[in-house]
Amino acid sequence: MDAKAYLESIMPTREMVDHFVGSQDASTEIPMNLGGIMCNNAKSTFEPELGWVLCDGVRGGSVDGSQGFYAYERDGARRVVHFPNRECRVHTYGNSFTHCDQVSDGETWQEYLAAHLQEPIRNFGIGGYSVYQAYRRMRKVEAEHPAEYIVLNVWDDDHFRNLDAWRSIRMGRQGRFTLPHIRTNLEAGACEEFENICPTAEELYQLCDPNWVWETFRDDPILHAVMARKGESEEAVAAMIKGLGAERSNAESDAELYGLHTEAALLATRPVVTLTEQFVKEHNKKLMVVLSFGQRSVANALAGKPLFDQTFLDWLQDKDYPVVDLRDAFREEFARYSVDIDAYLEPMYIGHHTPRGNFFFAWALKDRMCDWLDPKPLPYRT
Repeated sequence: MDAKAYLESIMPTREMVDHFVGSQDASTEIPMNLGGIMCNNAKSTFEPELGWVLCDGVRGGSVDGSQGFYAYERDGARRVVHFPNRECRVHTYGNSFTHCDQVSDGETWQEYLAAHLQEPIRNFGIGGYSVYQAYRRMRKVEAEHPAEYIVLNVWDDDHFRNLDAWRSIRMGRQGRFTLPHIRTNLEAGACEEFENICPTAEELYQLCDPNWVWETFRDDPILHAVMARKGESEEAVAAMIKGLGAERSNAESDAELYGLHTEAALLATRPVVTLTEQFVKEHNKKLMVVLSFGQRSVANALAGKPLFDQTFLDWLQDKDYPVVDLRDAFREEFARYSVDIDAYLEPMYIGHHTPRGNFFFAWALKDRMCDWLDPKPLPYRT
């Protein structure tokens, strides 16, 4: 399959776009594959700047085969279970590991922390978000509903998502949509911000037009990366290298191509964190960066394998705010176990974290959170 045929294979149907922008009748069932979002009504999930937001709904895939229940506050935060009427001083931003997909309201790490610290912690995570989208959502939310303390949670794939102009290209499936993104120049160590290519509902229907899709995305760096890793041609490899600004010709194996993609993804997160730092400083807020990971990345860390994000960890090393790498907490606890790695991690994950995994997440943050907040949470005041 060449690049043009590949793009045509991932184009959404008009019905998919109808559901995404909320133009279908509310009684119409919404298919499960729309961007990972399942809503029980036709409320729009499209958002012009950020790409998408979430809506109230019920989804399968929760622990023990149960359904998860999802609801949202007027400010867009996930439903606040503990202390909803109290002023909130901590806001959390990130992707589905912040939002806590696959668990119901009240089973998130924010709610476990809130119950223990005796104060609300608002959850502004959105499934599928990049670090860049999370930063831009933070700016929008904080403009109208400010909090003093900001938690930016960065998950494994969020680095790569920074580079996606149209998520379907990298995911290789229909039903993903466009988003604000970043392009890199690896050789120069530079990044450039780009707006959402389809900032209106009407423009999203252009994704159903094969001519528009080809003219718009034929030179997309991530399309080149996908085609290069499929082994389509030497030209695709050269286009990928040029698109990422690598200006090198020594990437021949799939591992080397993936390494270039990873290098660009990690580079893209740096300016996003820097922008977050600047925003926090300008608005007299405080920042904590939390690094969370899927099961495979944690298993690799527990097995002592090289960390894919080591260069990013090195860059974060001298920051003057808390940086929490959850792999450290997993390593510390696993050292007390005598089971194998998979058996240890199994109760913590069902793709995303189980309720037990979210409790582990909360407890891994507890001490750092108590040290960070001033004054300390009520249970820790003497």
